[in-house]
Amino acid sequence: METKKWRRGHKIGRGSCATVSVATDSVSGEVFAVKSVPLSRAEIIKREESILASLNSPFIISYLGSDISKDHHADQLCYNLFMEYAPGGSLSDEVRKHDGCLKESFVRSSTFEILSGLEYLHGIGIVHCDIKGQNVLIGSDGRVRIADFGCAKSEFCEDAGSQIRGTPMYMAPEVARGEEQGTAADMWALGCTVLEMVTGCVPWSGFSDRFSVIRHIGYSSHVPVVPNWISDEAKDFLSKCLIRDPSKRWSAEQLINHPFVTSSENLTSKKSVIESWVSPKSILDQGMWESMTLNLESEPLERIGMLAGVSTAEPAWSDDEDWITVRCKSEDAFVTDVPSTSGGGKEEEVNVAGGHMETEEFQFKPHGCGEFFDGSFNFEGNRNFRLPELNCGLMKREVGSGLRILIG
Repeated sequence: METKKWRRGHKIGRGSCATVSVATDSVSGEVFAVKSVPLSRAEIIKREESILASLNSPFIISYLGSDISKDHHADQLCYNLFMEYAPGGSLSDEVRKHDGCLKESFVRSSTFEILSGLEYLHGIGIVHCDIKGQNVLIGSDGRVRIADFGCAKSEFCEDAGSQIRGTPMYMAPEVARGEEQGTAADMWALGCTVLEMVTGCVPWSGFSDRFSVIRHIGYSSHVPVVPNWISDEAKDFLSKCLIRDPSKRWSAEQLINHPFVTSSENLTSKKSVIESWVSPKSILDQGMWESMTLNLESEPLERIGMLAGVSTAEPAWSDDEDWITVRCKSEDAFVTDVPSTSGGGKEEEVNVAGGHMETEEFQFKPHGCGEFFDGSFNFEGNRNFRLPELNCGLMKREVGSGLRILIG
């Protein structure tokens, strides 16, 4: 694909330094996706490009080339990575579109396709390091493809163990502890992604900051809760993914033969191609859902602190429609609008009668989930805190002195 023979369209993803847009080849009319960064930061995607260009699988997003172009709006040169365009968006988009209620037949077939991609990657020594719903896209044929290789690495590189990468909610215990990140870590993340598809929620969604999530994943004995209502085959499949000991976790080669993904119904059914799919939205994200890279040469406490964000007391949340942001000031009371899945809003009133509250413990049940998730946060003086709203209902709370929350 030659320089200046393509036209950039609307943006479909954005991160701290990169944007993803729809683009069209000026000669052939082919529609594709382009991921762009300022030329001064080209190394960010050149590394991803080197991996993506070496891959060839129907279950991996296709590499189409790269070039350098002038961004006239920002008056700077950009490095552009061209990739296959997936009109179906991401699996996370699909979950939201169906209010967290994907049919198990869809989950089974999608899981089989992700496994097919992982079996291919692991067979050639590539670890994706960031498997999650946002990084699995639905192609024009209705099949899913693994995308976003910004965190991927080769097991054979000398520095393969020098960094840990990924998204905290999907990190395997050994990754959260900074010990290793091999192919087994992808299998844990796959289990978390399957849970995301069947429950409509990301794993560990009851925690208020990254520090708590990483500490809990790495140093507790817990695994994500598996709901009771899914099939026995699904439960057994997840039990093989979500094993805390990576040496006992099943591989992609083993799981691709599991009854959950090899049932006759699953193998004979084909997902229909949907012509009205929305554009992909979640290739890049910020805040708690952001993929991250961390140098393991730092001290353990420093690494955990860096993963937790700038401040564990003030998580660097991004403003998105999945969360309510409530800004509290002592002796203030106000109303904040809350987005809803129907497009309308509801209101929550927050009355803060005093300047200090030790801890509020809350328990909520996400839409479609059979188990409760617990969480807590601290409040003192001026603070931002967040309560999950999308597909979730606050079920009970024990409120400390000086704070009252009324749910509309």
